Formats: sequence, structure tokens, C-alpha cells
Amino acid sequence: MDHSVNGPQKMGNVIIEEVWYEGTDAVKKGEALCYNTDYGTAADFDGRRCNRVERASTSNNLAFAGVAERDYSAQNAGQRLRICVPGSKGVPIALGVNSVINTGLLTFSVGDGGAGRFVKAGLAGRGSAIPRQTNASAVIESSMTGAWSLSAAGTTLTMSDTTGLAVGDTVVLIGGEDDGTGVVVPGKYTIVTVPAGGVTVTIASAVDTTAAGALLCTGYAYTGNPTCQADLLTGEESGGVEFLSTPEDGGAAVMTFMVGGMTYICGGVAVGTAVANGALAEGLYPGDRKAFGGLGTLSGYGVTITPAATGYMVVAGATLTTITIDAAAELWYGVWCGVWRGVSLKGATEA
Repeated sequence: MDHSVNGPQKMGNVIIEEVWYEGTDAVKKGEALCYNTDYGTAADFDGRRCNRVERASTSNNLAFAGVAERDYSAQNAGQRLRICVPGSKGVPIALGVNSVINTGLLTFSVGDGGAGRFVKAGLAGRGSAIPRQTNASAVIESSMTGAWSLSAAGTTLTMSDTTGLAVGDTVVLIGGEDDGTGVVVPGKYTIVTVPAGGVTVTIASAVDTTAAGALLCTGYAYTGNPTCQADLLTGEESGGVEFLSTPEDGGAAVMTFMVGGMTYICGGVAVGTAVANGALAEGLYPGDRKAFGGLGTLSGYGVTITPAATGYMVVAGATLTTITIDAAAELWYGVWCGVWRGVSLKGATEA
């Protein structure tokens, strides 16, 4: 610690809580964690629901706790750790994207291999942060439009450039193609080999079965644990961001979207038949928010979101039946007030 007169001026303005992490894996500095708000018996009063934390998921995304103050090694029975909570200024956040000082908003990711890292913008509030530091090399390689290609066996990943990547570095696949024979499995993978001068890396298999051919996928790669200084926002829950993909043949199963937060639809593929409609659940309370965004082109058929009740209204004021996302940078944002009211629309289709 810097004990000089100027030391306090160089420190962030941090609000700390001590919590119990229920997982047995290692926690990296700046990774987001959420409270386990349904801990124990539902009918019992239990204070542990406000001091036990877990990895961000679609079931706890509306209970953001904070970010890890430092690195914590894996423990076989959980561990006590310190987190920086909303309202903290000048704290590290774990990145899955390059940051620019005072530019944009970054929100914690939910459920995929990069759960807890700050990758894309979501809704403002608890779980979102404003970067206060430029980190232009946080992510070595990234594809947010579905341009990466994964071999049929799921072990050879082709990027545009592998310069800077090394054995032991991390690849996070947040989505990918399902060609009816093989499916890209989102997750965090360690790079096993990096052929010299090439555009490919080798990872542990990232498909559920051997595919008929190469599969397109979306993700990012980094070394170590890239972070940047940031201010953690307060207010209502942001709900985090999730990433979803759709099968090329549309699929029979209805897509499931997390309650609240921002849902990004991965693209870069041609969809041969219509995707089963995903239900937009009713809001939990007046003022509840939900947003959808596109990350890449879905040619043929887009993802259709169908409200789960009648009386929904589009931006223009007519009754809302469906919302369709089928291209990068498309956006729909709505607020619940007994019905979903479309507030903002960019590129996406309301019908």
C-alpha cells in the first residue's frame, strides 16, 4: 500500500462487502458474482440469502452482488471473499472486450463460459459499469458476428489472426452453429496448440457430436485476466446480458429468454426453416425492463419473440404480436406497465 501523502488520492473509492462464495472454482479479480437469493428453505427467514454469492446465471441475474476485489484460488468447500459492490468507483472489472476510458457501458455476462466478465452493453443499473481506463489489448481476438469457424470435430478454431495467442490462453465461445448433426457448445476453453504463423488454434472439443462440416461460432480470446478500472452503477438491476444461438433448421424447441436484462442473438448463419417462437414473459413489476439485440446476420429466418400475454404495444402504439431479430445492431427495448410497451426500436421488426 502507498502510505505517502498522495497515496489516498491514487486509490479508488471502494465499498467492500465480505461474502461466502459457494463455488469450488477459482474466482478472478473483477469477475461479477450474484447473490443466492433463494438459499435454504423458502419459508424460513435466512440472512444467508444476502451474504452467499454464486456465478451469474439466468436464475440469479436480477440479484447482482458485486465484483471480486482480487484473485481467489480454487477451494474444495467454498470460501469467504471480498467484493466491490455497486456504488464503488475505480475498481477492476474482468473484461471480454477492449475498453475505452469514459466511453460506453459494460454489463456482466450471464450463464456462458464467460459468466461474470464484462463483454457487451446491457441495461443501466446494478451490474453495469462505466470504464474509467483504456485497455486496448484486453481481448487478443474476437468475433461478435459469427465469423469464426470450428472444425467438425470441434477442436480446430479458425480466426482471422492468432498473433499474440499462446498455449494456455483462454477462448470463450458464447454461441455458434447447430447444423442438425453437431452443435457448438458455449463455454470456456484452454488453447492447447497455436501453429506458427497461422490463423488456427486447437482447443478441447467444443461440439456435442461430430458435425457434418465446419461450424460458425461467436466468441473472444484473451491472455490471463484482462481488467480495466471502472465505476459500478447503482439503481435498479440491469439483469446482465445473455447470448443465445439458433439452429440452422429452426428447431422444434421454443427458445427460452432470461427474465429481465439484455438478450443478444448470435448470428452469422443461414436459418433454413422458421425458428420456434420464444416467449417474452410478463414483467415482474411496473417499470420492469427487457431488451433484445442482434450480433450478426441470420439469413432466411430471424428469431421471433412472442409476448406471453395480450395487450402488448409497439413503439407506434398498435398492438404488439411479435418482435423479430435477424441482423447485427438490431435492438428492441421495452418497459412493463401491465403490458409490454416498446420504448426503442432499431432495425428489429415489430408486428
